[in-house]
Order: sequence, then C-alpha cells, then structure tokens
Amino acid sequence: MEPMDNIELAKQLKCPSGDDGVRVGNRMYASNSNMIYKTIDRLNIKAGMHILELGFGNGRHLPYLFSKEKSLSYEGIELSDVMLSEAAEFNKELIKESKVKLSLGNDTGRMDFEDKSFDGFFSINTIYFWEEPNKYFQDIYRILRSEGQLTLSYIQKDFALKQAFATEEVFHFHKTEWLIRLLTNIGFYNIEQWQYMENTTNKLGQAVVRPFVILKATKL
Repeated sequence: MEPMDNIELAKQLKCPSGDDGVRVGNRMYASNSNMIYKTIDRLNIKAGMHILELGFGNGRHLPYLFSKEKSLSYEGIELSDVMLSEAAEFNKELIKESKVKLSLGNDTGRMDFEDKSFDGFFSINTIYFWEEPNKYFQDIYRILRSEGQLTLSYIQKDFALKQAFATEEVFHFHKTEWLIRLLTNIGFYNIEQWQYMENTTNKLGQAVVRPFVILKATKL
C-alpha cells in the first residue's frame, strides 16, 4: 500500500474504500484484535440474544463471537461497502445459516430498527467518528430492550491525540467522564468501565503501547 497523507488515512479509517480500503481493513483488524476480543468477552452473552454491532469492519471477529454462544442472532451496520463485501465473503456460512445479517448504514446517529429490537449493542473504535454521541446514545437506548446493554471500546483521548493521523477534520475525541454523563442523562444505569494497556501496532504499522477503555451501560 502506498503511503497516505494523514487526512487520507483518517478518511480510510472512518470508511475504507477501494483497494487501499481492503488493506486498511486488514490492518485495522490486526491492530485492534485484542481490543475486539476483550470487548466480546465483556458482552455478557446469553443464549438466544439478538445483538447489534456498529462498524464491523472486515468481520473476521464474528467466529469468535459465535464461539461464545451458537444461538446468537447478530446484525451489523457498516459505513463502508468495501468492508461489507469483505465481511460478507468471510462470514458467508453464518449468513447462509441466517445467524448473521450485514447492512450499510449512515453516520447520522439514527438506525433503521424498531424500538426494543436488541438485547445488546457494541461498537469498537467508532466513537471517534460520531460528531454528536448523544444522538447515537439516544437511538441505541431506543432500540435496546429493558436490561439491554451498550458496550463501547475506544482508545483513551490523551493517547489518541498524539497519533499523527488523528486529524480534527475526521476524528472527534471524548473524555470517558463526559460519555458517562451523557449515558446517565439518557437513562442508562449500572455504568462500568475497564481500562487496559496493550502492546500493538498503530495504523501506520508502528509498535506502540496503547491504553484503551471498555465502557458498558445498561438500559432501565
């Protein structure tokens, strides 16, 4: 992959496109796999749950999700048609078995699902692209059933701001304390957070020690 300038890379990280998008998607999965698996481990998965993910990337984590519980029903929304194609090909057997449904979405904060449709929602490394997290949180609250859980994972703001590709034209970083306040005001409760340090590579392929947070909240 030819070197990209920071703004081009930032746009690819938000919505991978073209041949470069396939390679960026593979790099994101390699960089984020530990965070992804740690997040899935925190989902409190139970038999028969209906789960929604926003931003599934190339979808290579879905076999791990289904290793936790085979009776899950999963739906995923993605901005990138390239990632949708990659994930659909990789998970074609799960799709054929009607366990997985993948679709394109938008970045408005509104999701095209009926009220109280899901038992759980999760999203990994996407909140930086939400200009107004409150809109997303309100809609997630709407589509969750009572006692449904929202789970978010993201890199801590102080670390993220040091990354050259984290341009303000594309990225929006938020403090955990502020996100918790938004969630509480909407009506979520039992808000928990876990903080981790991991050895990984950043999106430029450089070795880093990266702090990240998993934040989980429950709908009343």
